[in-house]
Amino acid sequence: MSLRQRLFRLPRYLGASGSPRRLWWSPSLDTISLVGSWRGQSSRSPAHWNQVVSEAEKIVGYPTSFMSLRCLLSDELSNIAMQVRKLVGTQHPLLTTARGLVYDSRHNLQLRGLVVLLISKAAGPSSMKASCQNYDMVSGIYSCQRSLAEITELIHTALLVHRGIVNLNELQSSDGPLKDMQFGNKIAILSGDFLLANACNGLALLQNTKVVELLASALMDLVQGVYHENSTSAKAQEKGRLDYAKLRETIKAGKGVTSAIDLCRYHGNKALEALESFPPSEARSALENIVFAVTRFS
Repeated sequence: MSLRQRLFRLPRYLGASGSPRRLWWSPSLDTISLVGSWRGQSSRSPAHWNQVVSEAEKIVGYPTSFMSLRCLLSDELSNIAMQVRKLVGTQHPLLTTARGLVYDSRHNLQLRGLVVLLISKAAGPSSMKASCQNYDMVSGIYSCQRSLAEITELIHTALLVHRGIVNLNELQSSDGPLKDMQFGNKIAILSGDFLLANACNGLALLQNTKVVELLASALMDLVQGVYHENSTSAKAQEKGRLDYAKLRETIKAGKGVTSAIDLCRYHGNKALEALESFPPSEARSALENIVFAVTRFS
């Protein structure tokens, strides 16, 4: 079966009948476009954000919208997708995650790999003797840098899959039979580990210990962040079910939202300062546009 055929059959394998419901962890295009303004231009439509990403993709000469699908459409994960069909009719998050991976891959949400490619092009060829110089360069980007972008997306995808594991102690009758949820958890662990294994294998093939160390440190920080988040949620639930309406009003009345916006702008300014170390180029401008779109609030 060809890659194209697998791509179009995968949503049917997963029981997708249209645009999937957004998961709590999934970044919404509407959210990004509502808070973003590009170099002073405010926009409230997803089309604006898509334009920023589309122009960046043209600069790197690589459609990142299908960056991680090469691994996702492997024979191993195709078999897993067939097993996931057994979860149709349940509320297991893995089903929605799998649908979202296919749907979001066609709607320019793979930003992490794109940023890696843009930074690679903005930095330009290394004047020092580097292992990447043994690889071919296309559109100002080494093939090993493109591999690093794919690895970045694989790690992110694996984390999304692992975060969909259900706490069986909090199941409700509407979630479906216990055996189905247990089965879904096993598949989530297996598929997430498979993606991480592929990412680690790709990192080893790069033969660059500094890159491996940097990615390992980033992965550790991500996992640690999820652990602290879950620990906080568990403590809150020990005191009873959260009243989200009351929580929302409390947050709106406080200074937390304003502080978060200020912090976002602070990190955005730091990112812009860091980009000044690169020579002026289309890639650097594209990175600045992304920073403005994400951190400037109207």
